[in-house]
Amino acid sequence: MPILTRMTEQKRRPNRRNIHLDGRFAFGVNLNVVAQFHLKEGMELTDQQVLDIQRGEVRQECMDKALRFLERRLYSRHELHTRLTRGEYGPAVIEEVLNDLQRLGYVDDERFARTKALSAAQHKHHGKRRAMLELIKSGVDRTTADRALETVYEVHDSMATARQLAKKKAPSLRRLDPLAARRRLAGMLLRRGFDYETVRPVIDEVLGDEPADDSGDQSA
Repeated sequence: MPILTRMTEQKRRPNRRNIHLDGRFAFGVNLNVVAQFHLKEGMELTDQQVLDIQRGEVRQECMDKALRFLERRLYSRHELHTRLTRGEYGPAVIEEVLNDLQRLGYVDDERFARTKALSAAQHKHHGKRRAMLELIKSGVDRTTADRALETVYEVHDSMATARQLAKKKAPSLRRLDPLAARRRLAGMLLRRGFDYETVRPVIDEVLGDEPADDSGDQSA
């Protein structure tokens, strides 16, 4: 069985150690792996233990990668899984890491969905439908997305947001005939995710009631 004959600090990465087995360099590991397996010079290791240590190092690398992603912004579990699969980590390792991150509270789809829904409502000025599509696209399940949207949009005045967007858009529509202007404004608001029950009264308020159809025959 191999013996851990030497363990030295890496010059450029002080949080890592070089492991020498039977007098020869074998691999490098993170200090967390050293602590996890209680590594010290003179230890006799089985071949299985060596494999477990190497797997533990891959797992630690995957965990560190995930935490670097999470330092920049929140991710859904699905998004983070997609990111990690681009690395050289096996599916089992990725699932273990994601389960640990979820247990520790770093990955939380409920919190992710509420935060994303709040951003959609307050900063992006998206309607509820558009916000739902964005959450589903992020891999959040529909039940979780529904709860988040109900929490956020219950207190958010979608009508006021739609009205604000419509008033901002209205000056650029003045050169169009009334029906074309209404269609253009409706399209913009619907793409933003507002439902028709919100869009119709906002258009009436900003552009006036829908003009009557004068295309019919008129008697002399």
